[in-house]
Amino acid sequence: MNEEFRGGVQVKNLTWTPFASARPLLNNLTFTIAPGEKVLLVGPSGSGKSTLLRAIAGVLLDTESGDLTGSINCGSVGLMLQDPNDTIVAPTLLREVAFGPENACYPSSDLEALVSRNLALVKIDKPLQSSSTDLSGGEMQRVALAGVLALQAGLLLLDEPTSMLDIESAKSVRSAVLSALSKEGQTLILAEHRFDDWLRDMDRILVLSSKGELLFDGPPIEVLEAHRTKLLELGIWIPGEPAPIPESAITPPRNSAEGSAKGSITVLTGNSGAGKTTLLKQMLRSDPAAKTILDGVGFVPQQPELTVVGDSVFESANFTARLAAKGLGIDAAESDAHTHQLLKDLGLNELEEQNPYEISGGEQRRLAVATAFAHYPRSAYLDEPTVGQDREAWSAIVGSIIAARDAGTQIVIASHDEDLISLADEVVKIVPEISSPVTPKPALVSGFAIIASPLILLVGSMGITTVRAGLTSILAWAAFWIAFSLFGLKLKIGLKFKAPKIMIAPIIGVLSIGLSNWYLSAGFALESGMTAALRVASFVFPGVLLASKLRPYRLGDQLAQTLRLPTRPVIAAMVAMERISFFTGMWSEIRFIQGIRGVTIHKGLVSRVRSSVLITFAMLIQAIRGAGTTAVAMDARGFSAEQMTERRTWAEPAKFGRLDLPVIIASVLVSSLPFLVH
Repeated sequence: MNEEFRGGVQVKNLTWTPFASARPLLNNLTFTIAPGEKVLLVGPSGSGKSTLLRAIAGVLLDTESGDLTGSINCGSVGLMLQDPNDTIVAPTLLREVAFGPENACYPSSDLEALVSRNLALVKIDKPLQSSSTDLSGGEMQRVALAGVLALQAGLLLLDEPTSMLDIESAKSVRSAVLSALSKEGQTLILAEHRFDDWLRDMDRILVLSSKGELLFDGPPIEVLEAHRTKLLELGIWIPGEPAPIPESAITPPRNSAEGSAKGSITVLTGNSGAGKTTLLKQMLRSDPAAKTILDGVGFVPQQPELTVVGDSVFESANFTARLAAKGLGIDAAESDAHTHQLLKDLGLNELEEQNPYEISGGEQRRLAVATAFAHYPRSAYLDEPTVGQDREAWSAIVGSIIAARDAGTQIVIASHDEDLISLADEVVKIVPEISSPVTPKPALVSGFAIIASPLILLVGSMGITTVRAGLTSILAWAAFWIAFSLFGLKLKIGLKFKAPKIMIAPIIGVLSIGLSNWYLSAGFALESGMTAALRVASFVFPGVLLASKLRPYRLGDQLAQTLRLPTRPVIAAMVAMERISFFTGMWSEIRFIQGIRGVTIHKGLVSRVRSSVLITFAMLIQAIRGAGTTAVAMDARGFSAEQMTERRTWAEPAKFGRLDLPVIIASVLVSSLPFLVH
């Protein structure tokens, strides 16, 4: 990055060819944007808009390998990623929005006011300590924008900032962006498919072709008028042009000798955060058809890559259809032909052999739609199926929805897309329940104590050489734990102790150690096995229970601010730990989705092993992808900046829990007991 350009950017002969790709995704791009210009970046799905923004931000090579040539010169950059799920790096709204300004060394005393101001700009009215992950997709999108605006960078790169928003929320976002540009004099590059409401405020438009070439560059109105026909051919949404709703079904109707009743389209709509996705999932989970793939359900989640099964686009789209065909006695070749046709209708036929994780976000969404309809489901649940699509792709998706309805499928869609809503047989507007904001309670035990206590207990476990010493240690710690629990609950009557699920694995592990030591001991000595089990349990059980209370950011604050450990590895570690909890929740989501797809249909040992492998592989892919996207989200907000490691500021000071010292003292006392009791 070159501060000489400040808010402007100069791109020369930029070419990007992904690894193993036959052709470049970005092809010899050259343009210069002056400081303060507002530029609209458009192009068909898969034209490289998101890739270009990542290249300008300097984060393209964080997660992708390939050949990048040419040059980019610009000053400070703030990048808003296309998928809001990729942006979250902190547990609360305060720390999430403040992450970039912290890296940019913004004064700590002013950070809370800065965060509040930018959240208000994007119309997020929640306490600053609210969870950053307990949000709808649209709310996450606005929080991501608040984080970018808070950076106060000279160049703003926004990747579809209003794609998941209702009309009023989108209006608020546009107002916030334009207000910031007017006040700070920043430069803007905005990538959007539907740009009608942005157009009058843009100085310039850049149009990319499907081959990643710069086709047109000039004043927006002039370009749109001079090249209207060509732009429509590319699939660009031209203001004033009606939505290209197909006149007839683009996929063949269901082949049934008995015929089938006409289906219906129900659309759940409402403001961002109203609960559309929540209600859609509730309806899906309560649908009896979800329990079988034979004439079952189709599902398109907000994160379409969660539906992927297999190594190719065709295999993923056809997986459930092939199982359903086999169960219903339908010819496999006929089922395969239907899937091929459906992929062709959705513009994915040239990608059939490609890895489904390597296609664009818009293409993944169309693949999820194909997956949902390939087996002629009785019902289908689609969450924002038309987000991020050009005109042709939008028309293809809508065509498949109409075809499925005409084939007898009952379809429920969560969407704010007005053109899609106009096709509904029934529209359900969701009005969210207004509830009082809940402020999280402060942690009684914080990070350092949670890490230090098991280590102290580990030392004490070395003194456990008899069953008596082991039982004394376990009972002493249990007494302390009960006392801490009572203190934390302020001695409320009716205290119930319920073993958390997280204790299942350590209990099994401790029993296994005890049994193995008993079995391998001379004369099958019971005391030998019990002593070994108690020795391990003395630090594992308390360690697991304490770890369940761990708040990574609190630990990171203590390590970096109090103990002065190197900032960058501490931040990376605490963000990674935050993402682990996110992936824990994703496991059940993937398992449910793949259950709908037929992955978890068990008919023998081989089938069970195969389904477990597929789910584990899907989770592994999400973990690897998540690590990459998190790195991009962090670097896009200054995590790699040179000044960050030495002068980084903090939105909150290091905080210690009220029970930190008592827990440490208790651990020391418990650790000393085995050496006193024999």
